[in-house]
Amino acid sequence: MIRSTFKFVLAIILLSACTDAPKEAGVNQGQNIEGQWLGTITLSDSIDLNFDFTLAKAEGGDFAFRIQNAGNVVEAQMLHLGADSFKVEVPVFANYLLLKLSDSTMSGFYHNPDAEDYKLPFEAEMSTQSRYPLAAIDPSISGNYRMDFSANTDDENSALAHLQIVGEKVYGSIMTETGDYRFLEGGISNGLAQLSTFDGGFLYYFRFEMGDTLHGKFFSGRTYQEDFIAYRDDSFRLRNADSLTYIKEDYDGLAFSFPNLKGDTINLKDPKFAGKPVIVQIMGSWCPNCLDESLYLKEQYEQYHKDGLEIIGLTFERARDYETALKRATKMERDLALPYPILLAGATRDDKAAELLPMLNHIMSYPTSIYLNKDHAVVKIHTGFSGPGTPVYEDFVAENDKFIQSLIH
Repeated sequence: MIRSTFKFVLAIILLSACTDAPKEAGVNQGQNIEGQWLGTITLSDSIDLNFDFTLAKAEGGDFAFRIQNAGNVVEAQMLHLGADSFKVEVPVFANYLLLKLSDSTMSGFYHNPDAEDYKLPFEAEMSTQSRYPLAAIDPSISGNYRMDFSANTDDENSALAHLQIVGEKVYGSIMTETGDYRFLEGGISNGLAQLSTFDGGFLYYFRFEMGDTLHGKFFSGRTYQEDFIAYRDDSFRLRNADSLTYIKEDYDGLAFSFPNLKGDTINLKDPKFAGKPVIVQIMGSWCPNCLDESLYLKEQYEQYHKDGLEIIGLTFERARDYETALKRATKMERDLALPYPILLAGATRDDKAAELLPMLNHIMSYPTSIYLNKDHAVVKIHTGFSGPGTPVYEDFVAENDKFIQSLIH
């Protein structure tokens, strides 16, 4: 998903050169650091985003570093670099943390390599407490809410929020016309609700005062923040994701020619695609909803490729140069074990997807997926992707499975 006001890249990597991390005493080798941890990354204006993770021993002094958000687990690795310094790597993304470990605490910085001097303080301690204060919650709060960002301004835009109360915890998903904010988790105490998610690269934190109307603020990354209001509305719907992007009247259909990750030029006229339905995915390794859609499309490819289905990923990277873009795209392909070809359509922010695919009325979201029948006529374009953290995901999977079957037969 990506709202144009904040497009950030997703990932954690804790680098080897820990010069940014404070000097700590060495780790007590007798100290057991396996178990549950509570981490904090401090955003702008001293806003603390909390998240949960666990550590488990691996080979050679390394650890499995599992980030947890509302039941979703990101399988990261905390690699031992020497003394008390560690680097944590997560699948796909390019961001990283630098940290030092001392007994049952950690400290260091979170970095984004694609932004100038981007680092945020990071701390963690062994703890089983909730990421935010908890108190008894009225279960009737569960349900759908219309959420208006930047209400009553020229930038106003609406989202569909879903809150679910389980015991004293609050789980949430927020869906826009371009995707969702993935797996949100938190609590409510003294009338203040706090929900957050951190998946290694994206930092999302929501807080709001409870009442008939929810008034709050959304924080993301180093500097982004936006006011919102939300109110209960079980009838509110977003526009149909299949109606937002289309082929312009002056064009016959979809056409492109881009290199794959080995440098070979690929286009729809290649014999391997002849007479077969094709899904063309517009994506980027920096995009969290692209990750969710890629895993979904991987399942479809594995199920229906034997029946003729082809999928092509067009990745638009946001790296500083072509070589870095190629590394990012290759890491994504490897970490997700994608079985379908990935083409490097754009390497830097200067490569505009709308100019490289001029037949589309616009590209309002990453991801966007274009469905072609056996004659390669465009039969559907799906804008954005609401993933497994949302209540609409299972219905989408069931309906889209039927649609793919109709293309094959």
